Amino acid sequence: MQRMIRIQRAAGRSALVISVCSIMLALSACGSNETGGTLAPSASTTAWAEKVGLNKTETSEELYAKAKEEGTVVIYSMSSRISDVKDSFESKYPGVKVEAYNISAVDMLEKLIREHGAGVNNADVIFTKDTGGTFTTELLKKGIVHKYMPSDIVSKMSEPYKSQVEGLVPYIEIRGIFYNSDVYKTPPVTNWWDLTLPEWKGRVMLSDPMKSADTMDLFLAMVQNADDMKQAYKEKFGKEIELNGSPNAGYEFIRRLSKNDLVLTNSGGDIVKAVGKVGQSKPPIGLAVSTKLREAQGQGLKLGVSYDVKPKVSQAEQALLYVGDQSKHPNAAKLLIRWMAGGADGKDAGLKPFNISGSWPTRSDAIPVEELPLSKLNVWKYDPINFYENGPKIRDFWLKQQ
Repeated sequence: MQRMIRIQRAAGRSALVISVCSIMLALSACGSNETGGTLAPSASTTAWAEKVGLNKTETSEELYAKAKEEGTVVIYSMSSRISDVKDSFESKYPGVKVEAYNISAVDMLEKLIREHGAGVNNADVIFTKDTGGTFTTELLKKGIVHKYMPSDIVSKMSEPYKSQVEGLVPYIEIRGIFYNSDVYKTPPVTNWWDLTLPEWKGRVMLSDPMKSADTMDLFLAMVQNADDMKQAYKEKFGKEIELNGSPNAGYEFIRRLSKNDLVLTNSGGDIVKAVGKVGQSKPPIGLAVSTKLREAQGQGLKLGVSYDVKPKVSQAEQALLYVGDQSKHPNAAKLLIRWMAGGADGKDAGLKPFNISGSWPTRSDAIPVEELPLSKLNVWKYDPINFYENGPKIRDFWLKQQ
C-alpha cells in the first residue's frame, strides 16, 4: 500500500537571507491595511482561535470524537521523523489520516507567508524551529499561526518551557561540537575560542550560516551574551580580549572563526560523516545538531559530542508546535499536537521519535533517552525578539568577513 506521507524538499535550500527582504515584503502584503500599515492579528482571526477552542484544554478522547468527523490533519514538519508520528497516530486514532509535508524551517516560513497572503489555509499543524525569531515575532504576532498550550501538558513541563510565551515546546536540541571518538578519547574542544586556534585551521566544519538559521541563531546568542564570551576568552588565554574593531566579544569570535579557514557545508549529515569516518589520523571537528548522534549508530561512525564547553554549549534550539490560521481540521490539529507532546501522561508515542540521544523533552514526567539531564544542560535561553532584531546586523558582519 502506498504510504500517504508526502515529502517535499527544496531543490536547493533557500539562503537564510531568503531574502529577509522577500519575507518582509510578503509579510507586509499579507498584513497590510489600505494605508499600507501592518496589522496585528485581526479580530476575526482572534475570534476564530477562540471559536475552535485553542484556549481550552480538552482530553484526547474528546478531541478524537470530533477529529473523526474531520478525517484528516495536515502538518508541515521540519523533521522527516514525522513519518513515525504519522504511523503511530493513525494506529492509535483510526479514521484520522495524517498528511505530512517534510519542509525545512526556512522554506516552511516562506511557504506559510505566501499561502496566507494568497488566502490559502492548508496547514493544520506547524512543527518548526523559530528561524531567527521570525515565527514568533512575525507569524505568531500577525495570526498566521496560533498557540495551542493545553494546561494538562504545559503544567508538567520544566521551566522555562512551562512559562514559554512563544508556543508549545515539546523538546529542545542544541548545536553540538562533534569529534572523532576513535582519535580523541576526551573532547578536544572545551572552550569556543579553541576553534580560533591555528591547530584547527581548515579543520572546523559547520553549516553555512547564510543558509542555516540554526548556525546563525548560535552566532546571535554569542553576540547577545558577549560578556560570557569575553570571560571565556580570559579563562582560555589569561588576558583581556582585543576586539580589533569588533563591536563586542561575540562579534570578535565570529570574525576570528571566519578567518580560520572554515569548511562550510549545507548539510549536518555531511559534517558528521566527515568527522566520524573510521581510519583518520587528523580528522576535522564539526558543528551540527546534537541529534546527529543517531547517525553514528546507524552508519558505524565514531562520533563524540562535547556538552561541556565554555561559556555555554549552545543556545536552546526549541521545537515549536502551532496551529495554522483558519485550519480546516482544528480538532485533529489539537489531537496531533497533544500526541506529539506526549499526551496527558507523557507516554503518547508521538513524542518517542524525538526523545533520542541529543534531544531533551521539556516534560518533567517524560523519561529522557539522553543521559545528560535537561537541568544540567548549560545553554543560553533562546531569545526570539533579540535574534529577530539583530539578525540583519550579524548577517552583514559575517558577509564582510568573507
